Amino acid sequence: MPLLEEEIFLSVPSNHPFADRDSISLEEVKDEIFINRFIGYEFRDLCDHFCSQAGFTANTSIELEEAGAILRLVELGAGISFTPQLSLLNKWGPNTVQLRISNPNCKRTIGIAWNKEHYLTKAAVEFRQFTVDFFRNIVSTYYHQT
Repeated sequence: MPLLEEEIFLSVPSNHPFADRDSISLEEVKDEIFINRFIGYEFRDLCDHFCSQAGFTANTSIELEEAGAILRLVELGAGISFTPQLSLLNKWGPNTVQLRISNPNCKRTIGIAWNKEHYLTKAAVEFRQFTVDFFRNIVSTYYHQT
């Protein structure tokens, strides 16, 4: 069951040449240095796929797992990074600029799944409903999805 379609932004330092723009085509950053998640993380695989769609392999200089630390390094000018829209709600990296990626379409779907062939306990059913309600609240409060 899909819960949220999340846009992925490109984060650049506030003094970066692209910082005055609202959006960017990913192929324009093929020569930039990237700060990425570790290889093997689902989000890293997704970002590598976006770069591949744009015709390049990201030049990754630093790999981390924590979104706040990645944005802090972007702030310091160590590189640029992909940032999921949900991470921006934490207001990490106040001296970064988030660019919409116009090409390729950089989004992901967050969802929840269960096996309909197996019995769900009352706790599992309640957790599923809590999760659906939680994401519905995020969407209605923070997102203006079209």
